[in-house]
Amino acid sequence: MTGDQISGDEAGLRRRLLFQSRHRGVKELDLILGRFAEAHLAGFGMAELQQFAVLLGEPDPDIYDWLVGRVPLPTRLQNPLMQRLLDFTNREKTSL
Repeated sequence: MTGDQISGDEAGLRRRLLFQSRHRGVKELDLILGRFAEAHLAGFGMAELQQFAVLLGEPDPDIYDWLVGRVPLPTRLQNPLMQRLLDFTNREKTSL
């Protein structure tokens, strides 16, 4: 695979993740995840993109509960990307 193919695959992944972040089906998550993706997705490396993809594969009610602190984040999802998302979510809550 050439460098152009890798960057093309990465660009496609970024577009897909941005779309999935904005179109969750739960308005609150559309706002939180969409804003987070708009603010940070361009700077993610491949590892962070993959971690974000794993998160977006989780059920919406679970994601929402983790983000608002209703339920602790499972160990398998604890990583620097999730910490950035949680910090972002807390900043958004305080700015409303």
